[in-house]
Amino acid sequence: MSLPLSVLATEHATVAFPSGADDFLIAGMPPPGLYGWIYYNHYQSNFLANNSGQMALQNFNLKANVVALRFDYVRPVSILGADRLGFLFFLPIVNLNLALSPVPGVSLKGSSRGVGDFTISPGLHWTFKNYEMVNAFDVSIPTGVYDKTNLVNVGLNRWVLRLQHMGTWHPTPAWDISYRLLWEYNFSNPDTHYLSGQTVFFDWGVGWKPKPPLTIGVVGYFLRQLTSDKVNGSIVGSGGSRVRVDGIGPGVKYFLPNHVILSARYFREFDARNHPRGDVFWCSVTVPFGPKPPPAGH
Repeated sequence: MSLPLSVLATEHATVAFPSGADDFLIAGMPPPGLYGWIYYNHYQSNFLANNSGQMALQNFNLKANVVALRFDYVRPVSILGADRLGFLFFLPIVNLNLALSPVPGVSLKGSSRGVGDFTISPGLHWTFKNYEMVNAFDVSIPTGVYDKTNLVNVGLNRWVLRLQHMGTWHPTPAWDISYRLLWEYNFSNPDTHYLSGQTVFFDWGVGWKPKPPLTIGVVGYFLRQLTSDKVNGSIVGSGGSRVRVDGIGPGVKYFLPNHVILSARYFREFDARNHPRGDVFWCSVTVPFGPKPPPAGH
C-alpha cells in the first residue's frame, strides 16, 4: 500500500511499504492461530519537498484515505531455533485525491479509488529471555488499479521485494522498545520503464504500560532511498530523485477483555526530500479467530 502521486522520486514519490502501520510490540508475533486486522489510514499533505527540501510546486494538496484488511496465520515450528512461523496477507482499499499547481496559472486535479497492491509475507519468530525477534520476506504484487495516464494511481504497477528484521525488547514488565529495519527492492514499471531506487525503512516505538491493558508511548520512522531512480537505464535528474522523510508522534494500544486489540497513532512528518511532508493517522482493530492471545498487555 502506498500514497501515490505522479511527481518526483521513486516513481510518483511512492514506496510500497506503509509508513506508520505499526507501533508497539512490532516483533510480538501472536500465538498459533488465525487473526484478522482492519486498518484505517488518513494522510494529508500540502507540501511536496524537492531535492533540497523546499516546496517543489506552486501549490500542492494530497489527501488519502485507506481501509486495509490483513490476515495473519501463525503455526508452531522448530526451525533454526525459531518457535513460530507466520504468514501475513495485506490488501488496501484506497481513495486518493490530488490537486496541484506546478506554476502560477496552471492547475491539475486527479483522483483514484480502488483496490491497491496485495502483499504476502512469511516470517519466523524467535523468543529469548527479554527479547523477541522476527525475520520476514515480503512480496508486493501489482494487483492495484493503475493507468499511466492518470495523475494518481492506487496501484504501483511494479513488483516489490522486501527483507525485514524486527525486534522487541522488554527491559521491565512496564516498558517495551521495538524496531523494524526493512530493505525494499523495486522492479521496473513495464508501462513507463521507470525503475525506482532501493529504499531502507526504520520504524520504532517506545511503549509504557501505566496499567497492563494499556500501552502509551512515542513512535516514529525514517525512510531513505539508497539508489537512484532510472528511466530506460538513465538516472533521473541530477541526484537520482532520492526519497527521504521522517515521522514522529504519539501512539496508544489497548487490550480489551475479550482479546480484541485497539490501536491508534499519529505522525508528523519532517525532513522530507522528493516526497510529500504531511500528517499521518492510523488506527486498527485486531480480532483473534483461533486460540486466545496471552493475557492483556503481554
